Amino acid sequence: MTPDDTKLYSQQFDNLNRLVGKCIDDIVFYLDDTDKDYSEVENSYGKSLYSGIDIKINNIYFSIGCRFTDIHYGLTISEGRTTEFESLEEEKSPVTFDTKIIGQTIKSVDIYWMKIPWDGAVGYYPQEFVIKTESDFFLVSSIEINNGEVNTEFTDELLVIENEETTKQLQLGPYGLGDNGRKWFKNFDELHEEFKKNWL
Repeated sequence: MTPDDTKLYSQQFDNLNRLVGKCIDDIVFYLDDTDKDYSEVENSYGKSLYSGIDIKINNIYFSIGCRFTDIHYGLTISEGRTTEFESLEEEKSPVTFDTKIIGQTIKSVDIYWMKIPWDGAVGYYPQEFVIKTESDFFLVSSIEINNGEVNTEFTDELLVIENEETTKQLQLGPYGLGDNGRKWFKNFDELHEEFKKNWL
């Protein structure tokens, strides 16, 4: 693992851990006027988006988007607004996502990883971030919706799901461990050990 890899991987844990114990002030999607029900792609699972989202915590913004690789596939979280990391279409404007998780305190955050699927590639990428409060659930996945159905992982699209039963049905996050290729690591050190076992 190169120094740049180490920084990228550890940054995901570090930034998400900064959310734990903090209250969610706002969640912002970037949409145009024709997008209905906070979604750019119609589906029955959640909100499917082509751009990243912002989470505002204690007046600090964090952007979650598909920017883990140089072709903008796989999730990443960065301090700042999505507009600092992505070029958005002019028609899009920031819209507060009307969700009950706003105003709640984050109790835990988990990353679910998958192997980068390119031939000859090594390493993992974040497939899902799962945020939990005392009573609610918020999952962001780097997954594509085609014709209303979940199509494939490792994409430049986001799917936001607030229903844990839907997550279970689709075998995302904790329900994708094992058979659906997800891996969970408590921290960067655990991921690094797994990386060394597989690729060094």
